[in-house]
Amino acid sequence: MKINNAVGSFRKNKQSIDFKQYRLSGTLDFSKILISIILILSGFSIQAQCKFKPIGHRGGSSYNYPENTLISLEQGFIEDIFAAEVDVRFTADSALVLMHDSYIDRTTNGIGDVKNLTLDYLKTLDAGSWKDSRYAGTPVPTLKEALLLANKYQKKLYLNMKVFAPKLIASTLKEAGVADDIVLLDPDDLEKVEIYHKILPNTPLVYFGELPEAIDDPVFYKFLKDNGVIAIEIPADYVYNSNDDRFDKLRDIAHSYQLELWAYTVNDPAYFKFLKEFGIDALETDRPSEAYQFFCNNSSGGYFPEKRVTAQWDFKQNLFGTIGSKLVLMGDTSIANQKIEFGTTESFNLSPIENSSVGIARIPAFDSEHALRFFSNIAPEGIPGGLDCDNTYSLIFDILKPAGKNQYTAILQTSNNNSDDADFFLLGEDNGLGILEQYNGGFADSTWVRLALVFDLYKEKLDEYLNGKYVGTVVLEDSKNGRFCLNNNWGVQSSNLFSDNDGETNPIFVSSIQIRNYAMSPDEIEWLGKPTATKIDQSILNGSTLLCPEFESDITASHDENTYSLHVSAGDSVNYKWEMNAGNGWERITGNAFRNSASPTLKILNTSDLSSDLKFRCIAYNDCQTISNEFLFEDLHTGLKIPVWDQNIFRIYPNPSSGLVTIDLTETSEPVEVKVYTVQGIQVFQKSSLSGKIQLKLNQGTYFIQVLNQSKKEVKKLLVID
Repeated sequence: MKINNAVGSFRKNKQSIDFKQYRLSGTLDFSKILISIILILSGFSIQAQCKFKPIGHRGGSSYNYPENTLISLEQGFIEDIFAAEVDVRFTADSALVLMHDSYIDRTTNGIGDVKNLTLDYLKTLDAGSWKDSRYAGTPVPTLKEALLLANKYQKKLYLNMKVFAPKLIASTLKEAGVADDIVLLDPDDLEKVEIYHKILPNTPLVYFGELPEAIDDPVFYKFLKDNGVIAIEIPADYVYNSNDDRFDKLRDIAHSYQLELWAYTVNDPAYFKFLKEFGIDALETDRPSEAYQFFCNNSSGGYFPEKRVTAQWDFKQNLFGTIGSKLVLMGDTSIANQKIEFGTTESFNLSPIENSSVGIARIPAFDSEHALRFFSNIAPEGIPGGLDCDNTYSLIFDILKPAGKNQYTAILQTSNNNSDDADFFLLGEDNGLGILEQYNGGFADSTWVRLALVFDLYKEKLDEYLNGKYVGTVVLEDSKNGRFCLNNNWGVQSSNLFSDNDGETNPIFVSSIQIRNYAMSPDEIEWLGKPTATKIDQSILNGSTLLCPEFESDITASHDENTYSLHVSAGDSVNYKWEMNAGNGWERITGNAFRNSASPTLKILNTSDLSSDLKFRCIAYNDCQTISNEFLFEDLHTGLKIPVWDQNIFRIYPNPSSGLVTIDLTETSEPVEVKVYTVQGIQVFQKSSLSGKIQLKLNQGTYFIQVLNQSKKEVKKLLVID
C-alpha cells in the first residue's frame, strides 16, 4: 500500500455502496498436471482486446495466494495481468527481497526487521502458511527471482521500493539478464524521477508523489513526460471523495501528454464500477482477474467480499495461527511476569473443556509496555480510505478468567501502539461485558466461556454473546472508520489483545480465538455455542436470504482460431473457479495454456500436449457452492466431442416436498457424510458413512442439505411445504 500525504482529502456527498461479506476460499498451483506447455502464439494477449491495465497488488493474485511470493506472481501472470506490484526491501547483507512490512512477523514464521536479517536466514522461512496450510514452505523471493519469472511470462514488475536504490536495481537487472523496461519504478517526488531516469533511462516510471497546486500547470506534465514517466498514480479514494473537477482535469491533461492515470487499491465491484465510469486507465487490486472481467468483459465483478475466517489461534504450545498470521508478544520478553505460558487445562489445574484436557495459554496481566499483537488478515474492502479500516468483523474467544486484583480485564485493543484505553473490557467480579460505561451480562470467575463480539460500525453497534446467547448491545456512536475498526492495511498497522495503555487488566487463560471478516448473525453465534475441546468451529453457515448458485446448463465448448473455450453460466452474483482432473483428483487450473480460470469462460490457448482423458469442471460459489457437470477433454481439434456425465454426488426429491424427503446417494461410489441445516444455520441432521438412499422427515421450512465425500462437497437447497 502506498501512502501519499501530499494531496488532501476532498469530500463529496454520494450514495453509499452496499458491501456483502465473504468467506474463505483457497486456491492451489498444480503445474504438474500439464505434461508440457508449448509457447503461446507470439503477440497474443488478452490485454490487446482492452486498454484497461489490471495490476496485481502485492503480487499477481494476493487475494487467494500469499502476497509477494512467486506463487502469487505466477498465478497473476497466468491470468494475464499487465503488471504485478511488489514491495522491495533491503536485507542486512544488501540483498533485495519482496516484503511489504518492515518486519517479517505477519507473513512468515520468523520474527524481526528485514533490514536486520540476512538473505540466508530469510530463505529458511515459510512465507506461505499464514495464508493457507496448502502453501506451506513457500519461500521469501529475491527481486532477481521475481524478475526471472516475469521475464518467462513476458510481464512487468511494478516495484514499490521501500528503499531508494536505483543503482542496485540497475545491477540486479543486469545480473538477471533482463531488459530494463521489464520493471516499472515508483518515484514519490520529482527529484527521484530525475535520478531514476538518469540511471535507468529505459525504465518506465509511475509517479505517485505530490501533485501541483495548480493541477493544469504544464511544466509539471512536461517534466514527467521528459523524464520517462508513463503514468501518474493516486489513491482511489481521492477520486471518490473529490468535491470539484480537480481529478477530472488531472486525467484529461495527463492524457493530453500521453500519460495515464492509475489508482490503488480497490477490490470491491461497486468501486470498480465507479472507477470504470470515471475512466481510470489502470488499477492496483488484490483481485486483478475479477477487475479485468469487470472492466473489459462487462461482468459484475463477482461475489465480494466472501465470508471468511481470516485468523484463528488455538495455542498448541506456541503463538502460530491455525489460520492466518501468528501472534507476536510485544515488549521485553525477558521480564518474567510478562511472559506467556503454555500448557493444558490439567497442567494449570483448571476445569477441563467437555471433559477433556485441552491445550491452552496463560496470558499475564500485561503492563503498558507489553501486548499480544495480531493481524486480522482482512483484505481491504469497500472504499479505500486513509484509515484502512474494516468496520464489520466478529471476534470469538474461548477464555477462563480467574479471580484478579484489578477491576478491569482488557480483551481487545485496536490501538497498535497501546496508546489509549483498551476497546473492550470485562468489569468487576461479575465480569460484565462492555466499554464506554455500557456493560451487559457477565459470568463467574474460573469458568470456561465462549465470548463473541460482533462489530457492525456502519450501524454503530457491538453485539455481545456468551455461550451462544445474546447478552446485550453496546452503542458506538460515530464509530465508522474510527476507534473500534480493525486496521486492515495488511501490516502497516496491527491490533492487540489483552492490553491496555495503563495496565488495567488481569491474567487470563485462553483456549482459542477466531476472527471473521463479517458481522455474524445471532443464529450463527448460537450454533457455535459453548467452548469445545475441538476449539472454535470454522464453518461458514448460509444466511436465510442467500441463494445458492444454479448453473443454467451443462458446460459448452467453442473454437475460435487457436483458442478453445469452455462456457458456463450461474449468474452474476457468484465467483467462478475452474478445476481439472488428470487422474489425481480435482485441482485448481494453472499453467500458461489457460486464461480466465476465474470467469464463466475458460480459454485454452494450446491443446497439443494435454492428455485426452483430462476432465474439467467449474465451481460457482458465493457463501455456498455448486459444481457443474464434468467435461472430458477428448479432442477439441476435431469436432469438440463432449462426453458429459451427471456427476452430482446426490439428488433430493421431491423438491418442494410435503415433509418426507429422499436423499439419493446411489450416484457416488464412496460413503458420504450428510448434514442438514435450516436457513438460520441450525443443524438438524448429521450422519457419516452413508450410501444408497435415505429418507428424512422435515418440518415446514427451507433447508440446505450438504453432502461431503473425500474429494468434494455439494450443497442443495430444499423447500418443505404443507
